Amino acid sequence: MEHEILVPGVELLESMRSVGYSFQAAIADLVDNSISADARRVEITGDPIDSSFLTVLDDGIGMSPEEARTALQLAGSARTTTRAGSDLGRFGLGLKTASLSQARRLTVLTRKNGETTALQWDIDHVLTTGQWSLSILGENEYEALPRADSLLSRSAGTLVVWQELDYMLGAAARPDVVMAERLQDLRGHLSLTFHRFLDDGTRNPLVITVNGIDVPALDPFLSRNPRTQESYREPLTIEGQRIEFQAYTLPHASALSKKERERWDLGAGMRERQGFYIYRNRRLISYGHWFGLSRREELSKQSRVMVDIPNTVDHLWQLDIKKSRAEPPQAFRTHFRRVMDQVIGKSKRVHTFRGRRATGDTVARMWEKVTERDGYRYQINADHPLVSALQETLTDEQRRQLGRLLADLGQTFPTADLYIEAAKGQTSSAPSVTTTEVLEQLSALQRSGGFGNFSPAQVASVLRATEPFDRVEDLDGLIKQVWSANA
Repeated sequence: MEHEILVPGVELLESMRSVGYSFQAAIADLVDNSISADARRVEITGDPIDSSFLTVLDDGIGMSPEEARTALQLAGSARTTTRAGSDLGRFGLGLKTASLSQARRLTVLTRKNGETTALQWDIDHVLTTGQWSLSILGENEYEALPRADSLLSRSAGTLVVWQELDYMLGAAARPDVVMAERLQDLRGHLSLTFHRFLDDGTRNPLVITVNGIDVPALDPFLSRNPRTQESYREPLTIEGQRIEFQAYTLPHASALSKKERERWDLGAGMRERQGFYIYRNRRLISYGHWFGLSRREELSKQSRVMVDIPNTVDHLWQLDIKKSRAEPPQAFRTHFRRVMDQVIGKSKRVHTFRGRRATGDTVARMWEKVTERDGYRYQINADHPLVSALQETLTDEQRRQLGRLLADLGQTFPTADLYIEAAKGQTSSAPSVTTTEVLEQLSALQRSGGFGNFSPAQVASVLRATEPFDRVEDLDGLIKQVWSANA
């Protein structure tokens, strides 16, 4: 058998630009490289005037000339048989494919132990020469690069420069506007993707800046909100590899602060962001999916499950080149299919009790849910003590009129509108009841004679299980006041 070496044509470099990177995913790939190089600060800068460049500068350990060449060789680092446990890389293609998916010219300027290396892939140069020709920049050339002075003033670090931003900016009439919009969206993406690095509980967390503005950590689990419910962290072994997961139930919208409700992943976006959050070495890979184990429903939108996987299980999770999609193995699906009811049950209870502590089925609600063959409806509880007290003061005809009115109110309950507002993340809150109003309601109950010879303590025992008195402070004192006045 004979063998022939077929060297790919230089057109491959152009074709590789269409692997599907978004601008946000491409930048995140570069940040991965910086973190793997032990960087504590990553500065992303887009030309705000001419939109002629974008740079990513880090203070990591940098690269030697040999390491830089390997980094710019297609799949160069993928030849390594063992990947460090903290490495965020995947196929050894990220730096090249991510950068060239957005720009036609990629330059890497790096320093390690005071030694400087500057290499460049220029698609137009490669196509013109017909050779896989990697350019080596001289001192005068690399000193003219944007932000080169910031790197050359230190002994170590790496600067990635994108130029000729054809895919990133497109044929925009106002590229400066597009640049500003891209960078604004980028801040939100990085704040979530790297939130566990930006807020890692240490005194020296990772700092990412975009045009000089710090990127804050965006915790999707609201772990510092006292109303958030979280399970214990649990291990799961799949094919000898250990993963860990922890379930979170976010608070009801009414328990969120105004700032929290305005977050893009809460408020109106909460329903679409429920599901598993897959982290690879603490870096968010995929989120907002139940992987077919459950549907994204309104009542389960408070449920989010953190799943931590190491980089040794990439093959099991079908991690793609962009590190933006992962598919769990069958063993994972089998395990969670058994516990899904438990995972999302808390979220459903958050809505069932409307943000209040459940007081049991003995509470007399003003509204009651009636289940019918083809669905359900709500109606006013005609046996509620306040309704009964009012009926005692009416004539027979007036009672019939009241009954018709209550029936009409139940039939016109705005269920659809309520669902739409809830889906948009709008919060509902019951109007506060004043002490004067409570006293008036208690007086009506006392005059109705419905409690007979009940003592104030016995009346309080009944009303504590009755809306809206179940939320009234000092109910016992107010009842004693009314019953004493009318004794």
